[in-house]
Amino acid sequence: MTEAGERALSQPAIDISIVVPCYDRLNLLTRTIQACLSQQVDAPISWEIVVADNHPDRLAAPVVSAFDSTIPLRHIAAGDRNIAEARNLGVKAARGAFIAFVDDDEAPEPGWLMAHYRCLARTGADASFGAISPIFEGGSPPGWDPQGRYYSTDFGLPDGTTIEPLKWFPPRPRGVSTANVMLKRSSCFSGDKPFDEDFGRTGGEDTLLLLRLAQAGRRFVWCVGAEVVEFNEAGRQSFRYMCRRVQRSSRHSAEVRMAISSHKLLTRMSVYFIALSQLSVFGTLWALRRKPAYVLQICKALGKLGFARFEFIPE
Repeated sequence: MTEAGERALSQPAIDISIVVPCYDRLNLLTRTIQACLSQQVDAPISWEIVVADNHPDRLAAPVVSAFDSTIPLRHIAAGDRNIAEARNLGVKAARGAFIAFVDDDEAPEPGWLMAHYRCLARTGADASFGAISPIFEGGSPPGWDPQGRYYSTDFGLPDGTTIEPLKWFPPRPRGVSTANVMLKRSSCFSGDKPFDEDFGRTGGEDTLLLLRLAQAGRRFVWCVGAEVVEFNEAGRQSFRYMCRRVQRSSRHSAEVRMAISSHKLLTRMSVYFIALSQLSVFGTLWALRRKPAYVLQICKALGKLGFARFEFIPE
């Protein structure tokens, strides 16, 4: 038997691996790990937590070592300031048949793990996605968004509903990311680098992988009950920050659509047409009614047209 085979046999079987990529939000990471360790698991499954540390000084190592847990909890060195590399190394280190991702500023609700696991078992899907609810430093949403709408993700679909991110009609929520997801390892990850590291310093690497999986016929579903809570620090609560965020995300979306397209000129023309239509409609609405929502739609249009830098946004 090869050395790799012997090593694989010596490792206990794991049903689920929770991968937490992180950089330098250490106070939030502590909260995330605690929530992952506090999952209410009422079935005979095994699970672990892998913290993929993307900071060159491995700042998360002492945070992880401070926990004393019966649940396997591991810290791994995961590159330097490249989120795609952190995800790739996290997947490589994980031993689970299912891989769940959660961000280091999120805290899964106690039933999160089992909700995802049961949803995939029940539907036979390749990936399940759940809701993200915000909480805010200071205790309340910013005045320009009193319901916290722009900090929330909830498709509002029945449990197990198929999500079709490549399908534009009929209109339905379709934006997918790894902020709250569980994926079947056997059908969703191949090769050493499933996440494109060229997108790793800009973002969009998760959407690119997920759209490629959708192109390959993988099935995505919405999972009611698999909820996480995202903590929004003061730096995220300004309207200026959100404008930059949606503009940058819109450019990511356009570039990802280009990356997966087999008709790039036609795709680019379609993106520009949508962007110009957005500019026309929401520019007119802004001139008439001056609502923040219209400004954000204008920012999305500008992002599609390429008017957004790819750098990380300071928070």
